[in-house]
Formats: sequence, C-alpha cells, structure tokens
Amino acid sequence: MPALAGWLALLTCGSAWSSTVLETSELLAATPEAAAQLPPAYEFTLTEAGDYAVTLTDTSSGLNPDARLESLEVLVIRDLQAVAKFEVQYPTQPDGTMPSATRTFAGTPGTYRVHVLGRVPQDEGAGAFSIEVAPSAGGAPVLDQFGSISAEGGPGPNQSTLQVTFTAPTAGTYELVFTDRGFPAALAQRQILLLRYENGAPLPVLDPLPGQFAATAANQMFELIIIATAGTQQAGLYSVRVESPTDTVVYSSDNIVGRLPPAKTIDIPSTNAYSLTLTDLVFPEALTSMSAAVIQNGAFVGSRTGAGSSNLALTQGTAQLYVFNVAPTIGAMSATVTRGASAAYADIHIADASPDANTPSIYSFTPSQPVAAGNYALTVSDFRFPSQLASAKTLVAQRATVVDKFEQPGADTVALQAGPVRVLIAVTPPAASGTMPGNGMFALTLTTQPANAVVFESTQGVGGLFNVRELNLPAAGRYDVTLKDFEFPERLRTSWLVITSGTRQVGQVIGSSTITNLQLDAGIHVLNFLGQPAANELFGAYGMKVSDSTPPPTVRLTASPASITSGQGTTLEWSTTDATSCTASGGWTGSKEATGRQPISGLTANTTFDIECVGAGGRDDASVTVSVNAPSPGGGGGGGGYMNVFLLLSLAALLSARLWRSRRSLQV
Repeated sequence: MPALAGWLALLTCGSAWSSTVLETSELLAATPEAAAQLPPAYEFTLTEAGDYAVTLTDTSSGLNPDARLESLEVLVIRDLQAVAKFEVQYPTQPDGTMPSATRTFAGTPGTYRVHVLGRVPQDEGAGAFSIEVAPSAGGAPVLDQFGSISAEGGPGPNQSTLQVTFTAPTAGTYELVFTDRGFPAALAQRQILLLRYENGAPLPVLDPLPGQFAATAANQMFELIIIATAGTQQAGLYSVRVESPTDTVVYSSDNIVGRLPPAKTIDIPSTNAYSLTLTDLVFPEALTSMSAAVIQNGAFVGSRTGAGSSNLALTQGTAQLYVFNVAPTIGAMSATVTRGASAAYADIHIADASPDANTPSIYSFTPSQPVAAGNYALTVSDFRFPSQLASAKTLVAQRATVVDKFEQPGADTVALQAGPVRVLIAVTPPAASGTMPGNGMFALTLTTQPANAVVFESTQGVGGLFNVRELNLPAAGRYDVTLKDFEFPERLRTSWLVITSGTRQVGQVIGSSTITNLQLDAGIHVLNFLGQPAANELFGAYGMKVSDSTPPPTVRLTASPASITSGQGTTLEWSTTDATSCTASGGWTGSKEATGRQPISGLTANTTFDIECVGAGGRDDASVTVSVNAPSPGGGGGGGGYMNVFLLLSLAALLSARLWRSRRSLQV
C-alpha cells in the first residue's frame, strides 16, 4: 500500500484546443485550527472504463477500541465533476464493527481526486479512516489508504501525523523505538498504530508500542501511523526507529510536531567546532523567544536558546538544523552556522504564532535565480481588493544580512550584492466586517535599474479566506477559467477567483461559473481564491480549472447580386469556421449546413437575410441585405414610357435629316 499522498498537485497537459493547463481541487477551512485537522487529498488514475466501488470506513477503533468518529464523508472528483459524494451512517449505539459505506460510480479513464471530511467527538483527540476504490467486478484496488483526523477545537494545530510503510525482511521479533527529543519542549501525548499486512489485508498489531512486535513472514509489509501532540511550546520533535532481530535499522526518521518548522539540511565541509548564532531582526517587532537545535547522524548534537552563539562539534557530512521562534504576533530572526568567516548556513526564519486571520502575517518571496550586483527598484502595491490593507512593512535581505527596511507600500531603490535575495512583507489585513474576516491583496515587483527589467513579480492574498495558486503559462493565448463549488458538505457562502499578472488584475470569476476566451500573456499568473464555508460549517470544497479556449465560430454571408429589379432573384452563399450548426432568419428560415449556397427568387422589396452559427467555442452571426429596385414604367423591355437617351438622339437626327430634305425640295 502506498504511503499517504500529499495535497493535490497541479495537472499540466498539452497546448491543443480544450487541453487542460491547470486543474486542482481543495478543501477550504474556516479557521487555521480547522485547516490543521484536514487530512490530505488523494488521487488515483483509471486506465479502463467500468464500474468502480468507493468504500469509506471509520477505523478509529484501531487507535482506541471504544473510539469512533461523529461523522465521516467523502467526495470523489473527475474533471471538476463529483462522481461520488456520500457519508457513513452510524448506528445509534456502537456495535463493535467499523462503520462503513460504499457507493458505485461509472468510471472513465483519467485522474480522480478524493477528499475526506470527518468530525471527532469532543472527548477524543483524533480518529482514523480508510478509503478504498476498486473495480466493482473484483480486482486490485486503484486506491487503498488509511488516514487520520484531529479533534475539532482540540489540539489540532499542535498535532502532527506520521504515516509510512516499511518492509520486515525476515520473520521474527522487531522493536519500535520512540524518542522524544524535548525540543523546544517535551511532547504532551503520542498515539501509535501499527498495521501488519497479511494476504493483502491490514490487521492492527495489538502488542504495546513502542516495544517489540512480530513479523510473521519474510518481506512482510507494515504501515506505521503516529499522531503526536506538542506540549507547552506548541512544537515538538521526536525520532522513531524500527530495528530487526539482528539490530539492523529497518526504518528511521526524525519528525516535527505542531508549529515546529521542517529541518534545514546543512552541508558540513569538515569535522570541527562550529558556532550556532541566533539574532532577532526586530521585524516588525521583537520576538518573545527563539531557539535552534542540530541533529546529525541520528544524534542530538546541541541547541541554542535566545540571541547569541553556542559551540557545536560537527563532523563532515550533512546535519539537520531545526529553528523555532515565537513572536507576540509576527517576527523574524537570522540563524547562522559558521566556522570563522566561513558560513555553512545563513538564513532568515520568520515567526507567525497567531492563528487569527485578522492579525498580521509575514509573507516571504525569493526570486528563482540569484541577482547580479547593482541597483534595483522594489515596488509593493496595495490592490485594495476587496479592502485596503491596514499596513504593509518590507524587509530586504541577502542570506542572513538585512539590506533595507521600508515602512509602507510604494517604490524604493535597493542596492544588492550578487547572490540570492529575499523579501519579507509584514502585513496587517483590513478590519473584519461582521462574520467576514478582513481580506486584502498586494503585489510585489523587483526590477533592474535603470533598464527596468523584471526580476521577480507576484501577488498575494491576505487574510484567512485567501488561497493562492501560481500558474506559469507557456504561451500567450485565450483561455477558459472555471471556478467550481462542490457544495461539500454545503454550498460556499463566498466564492471568488481573481486572476493577476504581476501588478495587474486580468480577470475574475464569481461563484460556480466560467469565463471564456480570456486573453492571457505568457508567464507567471496568480489565481487568488477568496472563499468562505457555509454558515455553521468549518469546511467547504472548491475546484479551479484553466484550459485553452476553443476558438469561437466565424460566419461569412454574401448575396450575388446584391441589387436586383423587383421580381428577380439572387444567390446566397455562406461559409463558417469552427461551427457545427447554423440557423437562418429574416428573409429565409430553417436549419442550414455549416457551409452552402441557396438561390432566392421573387424578391419584391429590400430584404435582409440573417444566419447564426454555433460551435464549441460559442456563436457568431452575419447578415446581408439585398436591394430591390422598382421596375421601369410601362412594363418590361425598353418601353413603358421610358426613353433611352440614345434613342432620343437618333430620333432627333432622323427628324433633322427629314427637315433638311423637305427644305431642299421647296427650294427646287
């Protein structure tokens, strides 16, 4: 069984018409605490069409024999369409079984995404579930996963879940060793679930863990799930190790808990004494506390608490640096590992201890490539969408050195050395309005001077309801952008997507809808989603899709001749591109082929002919007017009182000749 999948990745395809450039679905949380409880999304791919069964099971009794979730539901998505959406029905009283539900859907080849939501009882710290997708007629599952859910309103933000698989190479007695590193403080709690696979089925290992357990066969697969809860510092660190009967390490890892950030890997050039130094940057205010620890080769080397330096004995190779800092709201510090003037590591670490979306936050931006030495223009712009930011302060740094600080949005010049550059922006969002948290958006641009070439540009939503996705379009063109509310578990109260390029807003979608034929340039675009779950709901689900637009149809209609005498006729001729059907109106009616010609007879008055054609990319229309002239007086031919000017001249010449001959005869 594969390890637990991460959040849904973006899907990229070719550039043909209607091809998908980006497709993603996400679960939206009303609060940071709720977001910390969400299990990751899963995905699977079908290669054959057919009926498939989705089975969702509450496996909480594997953690605690008397435990079960209050609710459990699943959403399965294909191409922004829900193919299965259901919840587990629980008996009034526990009956000793694992509550489960199954639904069948008609599958077609492609990639599917799965989201699971669950509610944990107040007296439980966490729950567990399994999700399986398999052919209804039998066969190997295309998805087979175990997952966990943290308690609502409980220690969710302070919890972390480890879910891994390992293989026992031989049958025998193995030992699972769990070590609390005590950094920055001891853990408050940990729960361990070990599943042993026998004949492809997972069975809980009932031996007390940590401790010894048995592998009943060679190359037997196990799945290890650990839910750890941090203590007083809301952060923790532990290691777990599985040893074989011959003391060979089968699995080993160091794992962060709660608010402790992931480790930074350091390359130690030589075995020697090094200095670990911490410095408070006082941006935008002083930190409450800061600390760092180093682990190398599975051993805890040492740590530092507070500003200053501590000596560490490190060996050549790699080491892991863990940094933890706490601010009243937000702050920043630098951490370095040096030997003399040589730095093995130097960088800035930020702190954002407040879970409240209405309090300030720090956002970090780094160009993908190092910059050359010279002057640069740094511009921070407040979009004032949907409201103006309360404040925005900027810090520019290179490695652990602060280059400059700015107190408000605007344009400033900074002198940079050759190398990486990092920009921190400390933002206070707009004030909340009613039940809506304050939300805003800003843009950042870094350009060379005086050439004004763009080095880096990005936009960022501010506040608890924003989610940001970056999209790199390979070519300019017209695109369709879709926003989808899956109404899971209920319809979203707010659903708004703003597309930005650099500091420009280039499009927006409100609610479940699509904008078509949106002209976008090549390069980086940002999809800024602003959403809010339904009232009394902690979660919601939405999807976004960007695809190449199908060209709209074009229509051309002509009449030959375009001017006739009353009673005469004309011939209409029309042609289209990217149209599948056409409808005539005005001087003619009925369905028409996409291309054709048609004689029209007996016209007695000016007549306008219309045609509308429809295609996958939309519709287009065309019209032509045939001018009809009145007939000459007296009817047809050249008569009817109508005298041709040449006829009049001929008659005048004939009359003149006769008069001349008459006069000559009189004279004679």
